[in-house]
Amino acid sequence: MSVNKAKMLLQSLRWYHLGFAFVWAVTFAGLSPAGGGPFEGQRLFSLSDQACAIAAIGFAVLYERRRIPFPPRFSALVGVLLAAGAATYYLASSGYVPAQSGALVAGVLVGLGLGASYVLWQQFFASEGASRTAIYIPLSALLSVALSALVSVLPDAARVACSVVVLPLAAALSLRLCLREIVPADPTPHMTAASARATVRALWKPVFCTCAIGFVWKLVSHLFDVPGGASSTPILAGMALAVAVVALIELFSETGFAVLRVYQVLFPLITGAFLLPTLLGLQFAPLVAGMLLFGFEIVNLLLIVTCAVYSSERLQPSTQVYALCVAPTLVAMLAGDVVGTGLSPLATYDFALAVNILFVCVYALSLALFVVAFTRKNKRDRSGTTEEPALDVAVVGAAAPLGGAPALAASEGDAAPITLASAATQATTAELSATSPAAEEPAPDGIAALIERRLDALELAEPFSQA
Repeated sequence: MSVNKAKMLLQSLRWYHLGFAFVWAVTFAGLSPAGGGPFEGQRLFSLSDQACAIAAIGFAVLYERRRIPFPPRFSALVGVLLAAGAATYYLASSGYVPAQSGALVAGVLVGLGLGASYVLWQQFFASEGASRTAIYIPLSALLSVALSALVSVLPDAARVACSVVVLPLAAALSLRLCLREIVPADPTPHMTAASARATVRALWKPVFCTCAIGFVWKLVSHLFDVPGGASSTPILAGMALAVAVVALIELFSETGFAVLRVYQVLFPLITGAFLLPTLLGLQFAPLVAGMLLFGFEIVNLLLIVTCAVYSSERLQPSTQVYALCVAPTLVAMLAGDVVGTGLSPLATYDFALAVNILFVCVYALSLALFVVAFTRKNKRDRSGTTEEPALDVAVVGAAAPLGGAPALAASEGDAAPITLASAATQATTAELSATSPAAEEPAPDGIAALIERRLDALELAEPFSQA
């Protein structure tokens, strides 16, 4: 994406377009025990929270098969669930209600609120097109890091007020404003069994890699108690660095990134961090958790962007695409949480066991890298060509080969991996021509994409800009 294109899109940005940051801030920094002390119901809250978020996505899939899009009034439900869950959490952690039962109720409420917010925001992102989605999601994540850092240093009373009132209210209001901007698609998107199989075949590699890193991150985070939890300095630093990397990739990359290349870069960084506890002691375990979160957030944010643009390009229901691609990541994280919770008491008193678990995690990441690389090699061997495969993780606005972009109106049985460059250029051309008073009637889609890619390659001015 060119700098001029990014600036023009940023001019149309409104504060509520980044409202997903308020939801992330609640989960990362808002829900931590008052006073920073231990909370005996924390593990139960975490498990019920994640399980109910997955269940909410499942309910949303059933609802979406009968009605699209979700109405704006659902945003109020998200705000109420998050506020009620946060209030119950603080009552339980402060001893006003029984810890275990209060943690369970809080986890159910927060989980349902998070699951609903995930699918509603995904619906908005999918309706905005490739170029705007590439800006909204990274900037929302960047704002969430700033909000999390701010909330984590507030006094307990102010943090409780933010978590129970301010952040849920801002999340509900911004979500409502965004949902009101959605123009229903005509015809209504519908996912068949064939299109579902095509989606899985096209996106399984980024999903698989994200699941692997998410599982290991959750396992290590619960295997070694990280002081401060999700609001600790290593965790926030890892997330901030990941968000910065993704923002740079989405805004300024001209070539794109295949999932295997991203994973190959992350693998030595992550596995190198595993050596710190084994060589220097378990006091360096928080750095491992921070590095794992860094790797996970990179592939996770790219996956969220990919899902939104895929559903927009292929005219597929956003919630069902999200359930096929991101829901497995949530399941993998829940599995890592369960395994880490079970192994944590043993690893606390057995350093050798902790080291062995770390090496098992390194093996799991290596196996994921092998599977993705092996399938790519087999695909090349069968096709008899050494040509690079299409991108698996989207970098919106990348300059794709002029003859290599797949047709947007792909058949339902088409399993070709998605390349988002042509869609991004077409979406941006339509946006610019709609907002420019001097714009002429746009050319057909294929010609528009060709011209846009030629101009990006030559770094010329945009044809429809007002400059």
